[in-house]
Amino acid sequence: MTGFPQPWKRPLTLSGIMALLLLLWFYPVVQFTVHTWLGNETYLHGGLIPFISLWLIWRERDALKNIPPGVSGSALVVFAFFALAWELGKVSNAMIIQQFSLVGMIVCATWSQIGNAAFRQLLFPLLFLFLAVPFGESFIPPLMDFTADFATAAIHLTGIPVYREGNFLTLPTGNWSVVEACSGLRYLIASLTLGVLFAHLAYRHWTRKLLFLLASLIVPVAANGVRAYLIILIGHLSGMKLAVGVDHLIYGWLFFGLVMFLLFWIGSFFREDTLQEPFSPEILPSPAGIAVPRAKINLAPLGILVFLALLPRWHVDYLEHLSRSSANPTSFVLTAPPPWSSVPLESDYWTPHYTGERIKFAEAYTPLQGTPPVTVFIAYYRNQTQGSSLITSGNTLVIPQDHRWGKTHESAHPLWVSVQTSPLPFTETLIRSDRQRRVVWDCYWVDRRWVSSPYAVKAWEAWSVLKGQGDGAAVVVFSTPFLSGNTSQAQQSLQSFSQAMLPEIQQALEHLNQPRSQ
Repeated sequence: MTGFPQPWKRPLTLSGIMALLLLLWFYPVVQFTVHTWLGNETYLHGGLIPFISLWLIWRERDALKNIPPGVSGSALVVFAFFALAWELGKVSNAMIIQQFSLVGMIVCATWSQIGNAAFRQLLFPLLFLFLAVPFGESFIPPLMDFTADFATAAIHLTGIPVYREGNFLTLPTGNWSVVEACSGLRYLIASLTLGVLFAHLAYRHWTRKLLFLLASLIVPVAANGVRAYLIILIGHLSGMKLAVGVDHLIYGWLFFGLVMFLLFWIGSFFREDTLQEPFSPEILPSPAGIAVPRAKINLAPLGILVFLALLPRWHVDYLEHLSRSSANPTSFVLTAPPPWSSVPLESDYWTPHYTGERIKFAEAYTPLQGTPPVTVFIAYYRNQTQGSSLITSGNTLVIPQDHRWGKTHESAHPLWVSVQTSPLPFTETLIRSDRQRRVVWDCYWVDRRWVSSPYAVKAWEAWSVLKGQGDGAAVVVFSTPFLSGNTSQAQQSLQSFSQAMLPEIQQALEHLNQPRSQ
């Protein structure tokens, strides 16, 4: 606590102790976060955020000299909100909610020990901690689409013919694909973090802060589109000899470094940190001879904080025990109704990328000999944990790292298919490889209902666990091949098959999802 006023050493020490206890109590969240920092270059900066936050707090030590320490009841109310959010994140296996909630509890624990006036003074250093949470993977698909759109338009303007199918680009000299590394997410996250810090340190007026923050979001996205275009252009003009290997990554980072230098260099011309500090009623010098009172330890807020931190963990443990399934099913059997019959799977058949499931089922069916088969894929999850959860960024139809298959189209709205008396929502996706194109319909089953949104899956999983009925859920995927440009016959085949097979699938899933007898 070097440099802090004497009255502040005790509340800041208590804040540090509370933060440490929270990190230990919610250690699985901390462990997952650190693993993400070290395992993903996009979030490698996350380990520096707490130290930067501490440095920002230390910079405010002079301002704290004239603010008396206090306690805040409002902080306890907000702490309870984050504790509840953590529980909802836990029962739905939404790690991102657990991570943000843990940071929020740490911020509120500090707020409760320093009081409202000091919290306003330290608001930015404490809120800066939220940038330690690894987030943004959901932005990868739209960023990839924007990059492909930008590059295609720029290539057309250059006068080079290009054919685009999804994120696959075909030029006269070769083929290109926009993959996950081309999304520019790591550029965006790095620019956002540096932009937030620079805006706080360099500007005082909110207008300039917001404008620079907006530039920190727009510039890296646009620059990534230019980067993709330039790399394709270099590869095309060199006859696919340059920018087609690791060198295109080097070109990308050099270009990004140049863009970031120009952004912050231009921003430095408008900085206000060298201006005279305006007076603030909360940090006016104290009258001579009047000392800021020493902070006293108030046990009531500490006790409430401890109780609010313990309660969600205990409640979640109880719910998980209540909803455990006594059975451990290992197989999933379907009987195809006529005229559909089972046929052998192709040796190199396409399968969605889902991991961590309790049961995986894959089979092919056809109504007539010689007609294209419909492939069924089902992944069932129960007693989900981190790493064995249905809804994760890695569980998807085609992962960006897949060099054989890629998406060419995905429906923006659910495709409703009438099954018996209830319409069910499917998402239609078109995928392709060098040898084949397929129409894919997928849907989720959770809490005895069918949904198409991953967010709805998380919500219904949480509700099912809170009811004590477990978190059983599944993804159901139908697919069949089609000829280029003609999907109508494949869609008719999928609709006929889904109407015949889905009642059987639902009955089998409900049988697997029976909770333990109490």
